[in-house]
Amino acid sequence: MIRRPVVSGKFYAGDGEDLKSQIKNCFFHPVGPGSLPVISERSEGTIGLIVPHAGYMASGPVAAWAYWKAASLMKPATVVIVGPNHTGLGTHLSLWLDQAWETPLGSVEIDHELGKRIIAMSNGIIASDTAGHLYEHSIEVQLPFLQFIYDDFKIVPIIMTDQRLETALMMSEVLEKVSRERKDLLIIASSDLNHYESHEITMEKDSELVGLLTERKYREAYDVSREKRITACGLGPIVAVRESFESMDVLSNTTSGAIIGDKYRTVGYLAALLK
Repeated sequence: MIRRPVVSGKFYAGDGEDLKSQIKNCFFHPVGPGSLPVISERSEGTIGLIVPHAGYMASGPVAAWAYWKAASLMKPATVVIVGPNHTGLGTHLSLWLDQAWETPLGSVEIDHELGKRIIAMSNGIIASDTAGHLYEHSIEVQLPFLQFIYDDFKIVPIIMTDQRLETALMMSEVLEKVSRERKDLLIIASSDLNHYESHEITMEKDSELVGLLTERKYREAYDVSREKRITACGLGPIVAVRESFESMDVLSNTTSGAIIGDKYRTVGYLAALLK
């Protein structure tokens, strides 16, 4: 089974040339980094990113910060992408082990060897499953940015339906193990932050959550999210990837309101580097 794009023409341009132009505009947007990424000739080893996954017109300039920074640090052989499940389909933790994923910029191959290794390391927590990925956008929207920057890489896509803290921490153990075995990985947590409140309220809520995640205070992050209704859709993926690295540097943290102008009903976005 080849995974065909499901949000092409909706979350991002459906034509390859139009999509390249759209991504370029994300880098040059006033909220973006202001220049195109330059791929590093050296590699600092495995790094991690936190990247939003909304439509490029809303979250693309923030996502551009993450990819701009990643390009300056490494050229990965494989990108592990952990995203939340918005559809409810599939297993608790679904890893796609079938054939390539397609976008308007071409096909991306699956790293079957690493995928099988991750499943084996998880002791049954992560399962080979395609259903969780069929209509899910949180991983798909990362691929065109990666294809725009890198000309040769594979992916391991993982969808988290079970986002409990305990599950996220168990996944982080697996990610840490593969990071020690492979120094050519880019590991991405795909998540948006607070949803559908004003720019000011979302920034206030997200600032508190991001501070806790930076300090690795995960229990507090879950508690605050529940108590204050901070509706980050991928808190599990963020924690799973964040705990796999020592440091977290915020590259950009704002809302859709700062990008498209509507500051009354916004979504929060975070781009962060993990090392």
